[in-house]
Amino acid sequence: MKNRSPQRKVRHPFARFLSLLCLLVLVTAPRAQEPSVSKQSPENRVALYQALLDLTNPWTVMCIAAHPDDEDGTSLIVMRRKYGAHTVSLFSTFGEGGQNAIGPELYEELGAIRVNETLAASKIQGSEPYFLGLNDYGFSKSADEAFKIWGHEEALRRMVLQIRKLRPDVIITNHSVTSNDHGQHQATARLTVEAFDAAADPNRFPEQLKEGLTVWQVQRLFVRAGRSSNPVPTETKPVVTIDPNERDPIRDTSFAEEALRALHEHATQGPWPKTVAQLASRFRNSTDGKLPMIRYVLSREAKGGQALPKDSHSFLDGLRLPASIAGQLVPPTIDGRPLTDRLDDNSLVFDQLAKYWKAVQASYASFVDQNQSYFNSNAGKPDDFYRYMPAIRKISRALALSAQLDFRVDPNSIVTSSSGADLSLRISNRSNQTVNFIKCFSCGEGQTCRADPPAIAWRLRGSLSQNPVAKNDRMLPGTDLVGAAKLPIPDQMAVNVPLSRHLYQPNALGFELNTSCSVEVKGALFLLSGSTRVNMAPAVEIASIKPSPLVITPQTSNKPIGLTLQIVNHEKTGIRGTIEGVFESTTPRGTNGTKIVETPLTLAPSEQRDVKVTMQAGRMEMRIGPTRTYVLPGKTAPKTEEPAAPAPPPLRGLVFRMADKSSNEARVSFVFAEARVAPNLRVGYVRGFDYSLPNALTALGVESKELTVDEIKTADLANYTSLIVDNRVYESTPGLIETNQKLLDYAQNGGTLIVFYHKSNEWNPDPKRNRPELAPYKLILGDERITDETAPITFLEPGHPLLNSPNKLGQEDFANWIQERGLYYPKEWDPQFRALLQSNDPGETPLKGGLLVADYGRGHYIYSSMVWYRELRAGVPGAYRMLANMISYGAKK
Repeated sequence: MKNRSPQRKVRHPFARFLSLLCLLVLVTAPRAQEPSVSKQSPENRVALYQALLDLTNPWTVMCIAAHPDDEDGTSLIVMRRKYGAHTVSLFSTFGEGGQNAIGPELYEELGAIRVNETLAASKIQGSEPYFLGLNDYGFSKSADEAFKIWGHEEALRRMVLQIRKLRPDVIITNHSVTSNDHGQHQATARLTVEAFDAAADPNRFPEQLKEGLTVWQVQRLFVRAGRSSNPVPTETKPVVTIDPNERDPIRDTSFAEEALRALHEHATQGPWPKTVAQLASRFRNSTDGKLPMIRYVLSREAKGGQALPKDSHSFLDGLRLPASIAGQLVPPTIDGRPLTDRLDDNSLVFDQLAKYWKAVQASYASFVDQNQSYFNSNAGKPDDFYRYMPAIRKISRALALSAQLDFRVDPNSIVTSSSGADLSLRISNRSNQTVNFIKCFSCGEGQTCRADPPAIAWRLRGSLSQNPVAKNDRMLPGTDLVGAAKLPIPDQMAVNVPLSRHLYQPNALGFELNTSCSVEVKGALFLLSGSTRVNMAPAVEIASIKPSPLVITPQTSNKPIGLTLQIVNHEKTGIRGTIEGVFESTTPRGTNGTKIVETPLTLAPSEQRDVKVTMQAGRMEMRIGPTRTYVLPGKTAPKTEEPAAPAPPPLRGLVFRMADKSSNEARVSFVFAEARVAPNLRVGYVRGFDYSLPNALTALGVESKELTVDEIKTADLANYTSLIVDNRVYESTPGLIETNQKLLDYAQNGGTLIVFYHKSNEWNPDPKRNRPELAPYKLILGDERITDETAPITFLEPGHPLLNSPNKLGQEDFANWIQERGLYYPKEWDPQFRALLQSNDPGETPLKGGLLVADYGRGHYIYSSMVWYRELRAGVPGAYRMLANMISYGAKK
């Protein structure tokens, strides 16, 4: 981020402030409300209260977490909503290695969803989220495994960089270095401790100390107590206690309720309790529907720092600003009382803020004059600069809200390199004062923000409102000013749509656009400021290919198999182009890179369209393009009247793109699985969160049907040869537990009931949640996992029919697995169950409950805690062979 040229003279203290302010990330202004002259809306009242409270607190609290939803949202809310602290959260990963409780997306697609969930949760928390962008590779059991994948120095470098940029006074974290719950949690905790010192050390990552960035000493580091192996200390270390049940003084809710509402935004990691009372019931000794106190241990503190008082309820207690600035930022009062006490007297509050504003301006101008050598170079600014700038932003925001000025800037949500960003701006005067409008301008991230290019100077016009606008530079009470402009795409702006394909790139979250308007009210000149994000897409996006991968089995190799390409035109004009599909084969010989699809395509402005591609009988027919003959893996070319062509190498997949337009590339891989099934199968299933199970059943060529709870209640289940209860659906599908006896009766009467993994707290009998034993015999789950996807598999009963028919399984069927072997392995089961497989992570006790099977009446019951859905989705042939054996088990041969 560049400083202003030292030759450029600044004649007015406010002009100097204006130039510097536009270099910073500005807060987002509230949305415009319907005209109501001099009457404050409830939303504005809450926003003004928060802005006035923010003026009383100069400190920043950072919460560091490994994954989205690991942050302590409650404490962030308390620090912002009760104390007015600036709060930020910093995440090691995007959470892309976890499970998805609401849909089929996994990995980078899931990471993109969790980014947006985190942004939504942070709005409720009043915090700002940031990401290190480290790889979430799934659950692990040691920090060493995390550092092996992340790279210790690289992970530490990223964390130190963010601490130096965001300059938190206090860091809090849920993660402890002694925790044993998750390797990535352990690693994040260790990084946090190391970064506490490293961020203040000029010898650590000195390359960061350029372009104005400086070292930064965090004052305190707190670790949450009472979690994992981090007990609450009795006497040795100071403790901060946060009461989540306390009421928010302005929002008519408790902090716990706000935190739970934010937690609900993390929907992919749910389902969450609907009420605080339901959440409280999960804690021991909670009988009144309230949550237990949150306790944090002071783990580290800066040398020479101020001591934390005893019995503190804020992480900031006892901190004091340096004497050089403390007297300049004493928050304003009215008759010795805080401005929040006069919340409904906008005029009085504004007048007091205006006096404070002029005093801070004068103080800041004097500060700049005394430190010209810093401002005329790329050297880091004095520490007081980083206290003044947040205060200036806060005062401007409070002035705007007390003056009842609404400000909004909206860009296109998505732009292309040829379209530019169309921006609309609206300023609404809801007060009974005339507002003098000076000028507005916008600039992009990293650009010097001034009224000449590359910034945009706005030309505003009056809109229809209660009263006409007398002049373009004056806003009468109850009037609006609106404007429109187009921002040329800066050279440094790169494509970041779809987010899932750009997740780990520096520009993943888009291009930041800062907009400021200077206004004068009752002699006070200040800024209306806002920050928005612009996302850039290719002109044509191939958004998805389904199914992917495309799995071929003996039952489907001679049947039509289709692909669906979802294509999106991001241009606001119609376009014509050509869709291309080319081979990717397993060897560079022959047809690798050969174009096999070439078809014209016309798209209307902003149109989204599905394009069908059909493959059939060992050859590939592109129904939207020329027909060609190609060999699928493991098949031979059929006889055809077309001229014979040289046999191509085995097909790995296809790459699709728009040939003559800006377009992304989308790939689909092909897999041949020698997975055979018993004849005449009819499978019913209760689907989980994704489509890996129905896609796999389609690939196996069996007749299948997704069942609802009502259908299970009323249907004749004897029509199905097997039924499958997918991952975690006893938790996610309301009413299934009450209908479970119908499923057990089906098995007892001769059917095969298959149940995939569930979490222990979703499965084990629990009278409080009205959950009985779900299996026909005792089956208690633990929390044990096998996280090494290469962990050896032992066949405990190699001759058992489930492992031999119709497919004889061997070690090769457990090769090339991804992420893990299984989750929440059973720890107790009735002798009626037979354990068929055994495995374990290195150095740990073998787990035998990964695949359990029992006879039940005339039928069968199978429970498996192995992650078949991940392996089916990844196209692991052995997973298809095992699924084929499960649905064939007990069927007539």
